[in-house]
Amino acid sequence: MTSNNLKNITSNNVTGLQVLPTDFVLQLISSLKPRTKDILVKRFGLDGSRHQTLEEIGRNHEITRERVRQIESAALKDLQKGNKIKAIKPCEVLLESIIDKHGQVMEHNHAIDSFIEAVSPVETHANVVDFILNLSNKFEHLADSEHTYKAWAVKNGSLDIPKQVIEAAHEVLKKHNKPLKEFGIVEQLLQHEVAEKCDISESKHIQSYLNLSKKMRKNPFAEWGFVTWNEIVPKGVKDKAYLVLKKSNKPLHFKEITSKINNTNFGGRQAIPQTVHNELIKDKRFVLVGRGIYGLTEWGYSSGTVADVVVSVLKAAGQPLPKEDIIAKVLKQRIVKRNTVALALQNTDRFKKVGQKSYTLA
Repeated sequence: MTSNNLKNITSNNVTGLQVLPTDFVLQLISSLKPRTKDILVKRFGLDGSRHQTLEEIGRNHEITRERVRQIESAALKDLQKGNKIKAIKPCEVLLESIIDKHGQVMEHNHAIDSFIEAVSPVETHANVVDFILNLSNKFEHLADSEHTYKAWAVKNGSLDIPKQVIEAAHEVLKKHNKPLKEFGIVEQLLQHEVAEKCDISESKHIQSYLNLSKKMRKNPFAEWGFVTWNEIVPKGVKDKAYLVLKKSNKPLHFKEITSKINNTNFGGRQAIPQTVHNELIKDKRFVLVGRGIYGLTEWGYSSGTVADVVVSVLKAAGQPLPKEDIIAKVLKQRIVKRNTVALALQNTDRFKKVGQKSYTLA
């Protein structure tokens, strides 16, 4: 939804008020006493800064943390009375619409991000949206639990249906025992008995419910799986490199692998090329197939030098092979020059020439 759309909502609900989401909130708290207003701004980070603690705010105003809490509580109750709360009605309408379209329940951050995306390109800080959700009586707060994240519901929304969908998703993932593309797991859940039982026909509802689960997560490549799987939550640079290579589907130089790791939304500290090189060379999932170039063992690459690969080729053949055939087979395993393979064949301790153009094991 664009800023014009937001203004349309505004003019339909609050006559003459056509401002941005942050200004809705500033309008709401404008009637408060200066100290009370400052406490709310700092407590909820309404100026875009971090949320300050009761103790920090208390020191700043030279009052106790308990007094800060009392002022905050009284101010919120006051803002919810009478016509004051109408100042944020346009934002409430938009948030209600978003959460309703996502199956009446949304994970906290998912709801906030969706609101910010809806009003783009207007800049809206997440703290402002969080404040609206907490202040408004249009939304029910569903607390964080052992299995689900903090969420917000509208109307008759509850966690009953999401929990059933999440359980069905667990079954699907256990059955496949590997990460699934988002469209794939959503499609399977729409065909699952849970969809009919819970009267679900919208992909957006399934996606919203999946975001609530603490046992599952979507990786940067839009694949869903259990958080205990390394391909979903990589535990280090080696796991990140494995994912990058698997998605690239071809061998890459360790510097390019490093670049892709840093450009993918994995989180954590930046990878360093030499560290990546040192880690991959020790991990059996990776094979050095050229000068600084790594492939995956699961692609059929075997470890060892070029000469080791030649040995494997001749053993597999069980007979002498022409030089050109050996080179062709080795080049499927290694990204090297033809002359490198020819030079390896000159090792008389390991290979013996047969006739003019063929070789066998010594």
